[in-house]
Amino acid sequence: MKVELLYIAGCPNHQPALKIVEDMLREQGLPPDVTQIEVSSAAQAAALSFFGSPTVRVDGKDVDPNVNLFPAYGVSCRAYFVDGRLEGVPPREWILKAVRSSQPQ
Repeated sequence: MKVELLYIAGCPNHQPALKIVEDMLREQGLPPDVTQIEVSSAAQAAALSFFGSPTVRVDGKDVDPNVNLFPAYGVSCRAYFVDGRLEGVPPREWILKAVRSSQPQ
């Protein structure tokens, strides 16, 4: 399983998102191996299908179940629509679901 965290420099949600992902992986008995990718240009954002910082992917799939509703790439912050509110990091439950669906049954 490959877990990625894509972010922009100076993103205030980069470290909180990393902590959530690493903690959740440990709780699942998995190594907290997260590949971090800094996105620094519009061309790189488009090439990586980067929706904003922070973006968490498990085996190449964004953890946001609504990600395809807003297909815009760029070097910017990202907000997640969760329970009627905008959040700066994806909810732990989304990350957990992505990890569990990626594991062999």
